[in-house]
Amino acid sequence: MLLSLAILLLFQCLGEGLVFWFGVPVPGPVLGMLLLFAALLASPKLHALIEESGNQLLRHLSLLFVPAGVGIVVAASGIGHQWLAIAAALFGSTVLTLAV
Repeated sequence: MLLSLAILLLFQCLGEGLVFWFGVPVPGPVLGMLLLFAALLASPKLHALIEESGNQLLRHLSLLFVPAGVGIVVAASGIGHQWLAIAAALFGSTVLTLAV
């Protein structure tokens, strides 16, 4: 399992490095995921190697949202005076999405 986690982190770091060096306007982890997808298509043996770690991460996915939730709570006090603009943007984007 340690090897498979290392492989997942390697692809994330590879994506971050490529974004840093080439200035690609894509987040590093997204580029790393695309590289991992390409590697999985090229080598089916890699799928069996990282499947267990992937399932474990998915099983505990809710824990990965805790830092984002804390960040929202901390930032909520700073954006409290902009509630009308946020509500209008949410309403407008919802209506636009339903219309499309």
